[in-house]
Amino acid sequence: MGSFLRRFRAVLGHREAPSAISLDALRIRSMTRRDLGAVLAVENASFAAPWRMSSYARAVAERGHSFFVAEMDGGLVGYAGLWVEGDQAHIAKVTVHEDYRRRGIGSALLEYLIDHSLRLGLTRMYLEVRRSNVAAQQMYRRFGFQFERVQPNAYPDDGEDAFIFVLARLLDARRLPRPT
Repeated sequence: MGSFLRRFRAVLGHREAPSAISLDALRIRSMTRRDLGAVLAVENASFAAPWRMSSYARAVAERGHSFFVAEMDGGLVGYAGLWVEGDQAHIAKVTVHEDYRRRGIGSALLEYLIDHSLRLGLTRMYLEVRRSNVAAQQMYRRFGFQFERVQPNAYPDDGEDAFIFVLARLLDARRLPRPT
């Protein structure tokens, strides 16, 4: 389905009911160069202004970048990543294949990023999210992220604003009830 039709259906609230999946079958691991083709296929289907192959190749290779893929039934169903900036994590991506959205995979990836950041000894996380991406904003809030500010005209493809969300006390995130 084209991106226009996906957005049109999302605006109208039309969603096919997702079939149930077991997150027990979900495997999250570090992203490798071998994953880049599958990552780009999901990226290109998900974003009007997708990252290029070189951006992901750099994310996999550079120190201070941590990118992960989620697999189920032998296929890539999502990916997420962050880079370290001092004592904080900047979440760069949390993306789920359109056929697997709204089934808990994005939450599993976000929880993995939080746990990874804690293992690294980081104390704060932040991210940008499109003003129109209400589902992602709701997920971030469930994990304790709080709205900090608007970044006007953040997305060059259409000039949409970004909301900056912050998890200021990362160490307290472990005590938050995890969404189910």
